[in-house]
Amino acid sequence: MRPKDWAARPPNASQPSLIPSRAAVLSAVPEGMRRAGSQRDVLRAVKEHPDALALKCHAYRNLTEVAAKLAHWADWTTMTTRPTEQRIADDLDLSLSTVKRWIRWLRERGFLGVVEEGTTNRFRRGNQCGLTEDGLGNRAAVWVLCVPAPELDESDTHTDKTTTEPPSCTSRRGVQEGPTRARERSTSHRRKNRISTTDRLTATPGTRKHARAQALHIAQQIHDESTTLRRLSPWYIRHLTRPFIAAGWTAKDVLHALDHQPDGAAWTYTWTSRDQIRNVPGWVRYRLAAWLDEHGRPLPSKSQRLAAAAARLRAEQDVWRAWLEEANAQRVGGPIELAPRLSRAEALAPPPVAEQAPTSGPSAAFRAARAALDAKRLQREVEHLRRTES
Repeated sequence: MRPKDWAARPPNASQPSLIPSRAAVLSAVPEGMRRAGSQRDVLRAVKEHPDALALKCHAYRNLTEVAAKLAHWADWTTMTTRPTEQRIADDLDLSLSTVKRWIRWLRERGFLGVVEEGTTNRFRRGNQCGLTEDGLGNRAAVWVLCVPAPELDESDTHTDKTTTEPPSCTSRRGVQEGPTRARERSTSHRRKNRISTTDRLTATPGTRKHARAQALHIAQQIHDESTTLRRLSPWYIRHLTRPFIAAGWTAKDVLHALDHQPDGAAWTYTWTSRDQIRNVPGWVRYRLAAWLDEHGRPLPSKSQRLAAAAARLRAEQDVWRAWLEEANAQRVGGPIELAPRLSRAEALAPPPVAEQAPTSGPSAAFRAARAALDAKRLQREVEHLRRTES
């Protein structure tokens, strides 16, 4: 806690300012990086870094927690942060060496730019080895949060030598872009060669573009069917499953490999829900690594094993059928000619309707029998009427 009279103290001109200047902050940004716009951008960049995705679950958790704590202490205007390493270790319940290791990891990859090193009164420059007291005490290190800068095309870095130098009254944008392009807005640079997941495979079969589009289509199917891999983009799934898709695996084969081992046994889970997986890419690499041989090549998938088993069964059936035909031919003294096999359409077609001969009416015997029956019926009716009258 700051003392109550801290704000009432008059500023000392001999003491350096506690707030770093804008020039000092911008000069501390590493090459190829830019100052982050928000804490969320820093956390997203750290979590999506390839080296971070290759870490194990506990290491990935410690890294993201340290990065989140640094972003939590950041100043919104300058994006500088100055929590001490001991404070981070106490808040996260980690060892001091662990916090130092992950801060060094962030510095080596450019996510942290050193604005001011942590110093004490004894070793601070200008204090005569601690003989002069400047009133600042021990100062914590000041870092600036950075994210990777977007890559520019070569056409953007090309300078138009045909334009003349602008006058001194031209605006800053006119000086940078040239007088003929001063009013043009900078367009966002998007990848033009990126294949969409919804595009049809219009490329020529066998080409590299067709293979990439087909692999992306399979990755999109995996993304839609798996609730765990839905947290990754289809392009990242294609990157993780590239050797397996190139070996002829389907989307169902990849999902089967994530749930089963090569011997058919199901993978065991140490969590209650798949949502508890922190490092999904590392989990995918670990599961699929079991389906690689000693040379790093993918093993046959489930569909390929079933297709090979079906081919072996058909070959055995053909051999057995040929042996039976040969045995029957030897028994009857010659080859047996089997009836031609009907096609599926012919087998399912209804039987033809037989033509009926035209009828010429009832025969004479039928008419005589019918007349005798009518006479008996009339006789019974007459007898019934006589009984009722009497």
